[in-house]
Amino acid sequence: MLSHLFKDKYRVRTAQSGEKALRICQANDPPDLVLLDIMMPIMDGFEVARRMREHPTSASIPVIFVTAMTGENTRLAGLALGAIDFVSKPIDPDVLTLRVCNFMRYVGLHKQLQNDYDNMLEMSRLREHVERMSQHDMKGSLASVIGLIQELADVDAMNLKQQELLQLAEDTALQVLNMINLSQELFKIETGRFTLDAKPIKIDDLLSRIAQITRTRFADKDLSITVNFALSNDANKPLACGDAMFCYSLFQNLINNACEAAPNKSQVLITLNDETPLRILIKNTGAVPAEIRETFFNKFVTQGKQGGTGIGTYSAKLLAEAQNGTVALEVSDLTNETTLIVSLPRNDSTLLRH
Repeated sequence: MLSHLFKDKYRVRTAQSGEKALRICQANDPPDLVLLDIMMPIMDGFEVARRMREHPTSASIPVIFVTAMTGENTRLAGLALGAIDFVSKPIDPDVLTLRVCNFMRYVGLHKQLQNDYDNMLEMSRLREHVERMSQHDMKGSLASVIGLIQELADVDAMNLKQQELLQLAEDTALQVLNMINLSQELFKIETGRFTLDAKPIKIDDLLSRIAQITRTRFADKDLSITVNFALSNDANKPLACGDAMFCYSLFQNLINNACEAAPNKSQVLITLNDETPLRILIKNTGAVPAEIRETFFNKFVTQGKQGGTGIGTYSAKLLAEAQNGTVALEVSDLTNETTLIVSLPRNDSTLLRH
């Protein structure tokens, strides 16, 4: 009788035993809904439901118990096994039909959502594949540009100014190459799949190089970009312990951010403190607005910068933390200054270096 109620709308299979029901539910094409009696010979409905929940294929199939047992204990036992409804005998065909149809509409919606989600994942995988191919092609082109620049640098007829400009061009090309590599690593950090391979880093050289490139970039603002090494012993400059590419991007983002925020003809001061852990301070005139201080390192937070994405400080925080370091913000409304403080692990071999 039940199968005839639904055969015009759905594909219906019947089972005269619990064993056959389990075979149907645990097959490669399991049903979307099971109507299950409780009082059955050999294996009752509760046992069928329990064994359904133990198998991965049938564990999430919804069950409606169709039974003459209407006691509270029966209902509680059924709910504990994941029953979504109870229909009491004698059966009212109209009521049962409405209940099943309503639930099957929900099943159809769920399947559509799952299908949309699967399509979204497939599109994401395709986009990631295209991005990897594009990055590979760009890396090849940039490597060629860097090779040409290095060949030009060997020409003896170059004067000092031309050599300096070529060095800046090479550093800029390397910077773009690092950014391509970095985008892949940032994805690994955000998804928890990154493993740090820490190595000694000449942090003083790195800061000086970034400052030189930044001076050229912000020449129209007439900024004084100064690097100060507050070292106890010039012969033993401290080494950081981390990833050089990460450090380059980390400090480039923060120093660029400071220069963008600084007023024309003001100073951006970069200070390397010889401490454990190493502390690098980046100070500029101009206090970060109060309304974004709490969310300064969050993704997409920006204010007052034309074309700003709000990614720079967010990625800087990720890169610092990926190297077991930290980055913090200090703002003084009294002096109208902003200071970014980066802490990085110190390389253990620093004191042995001559």
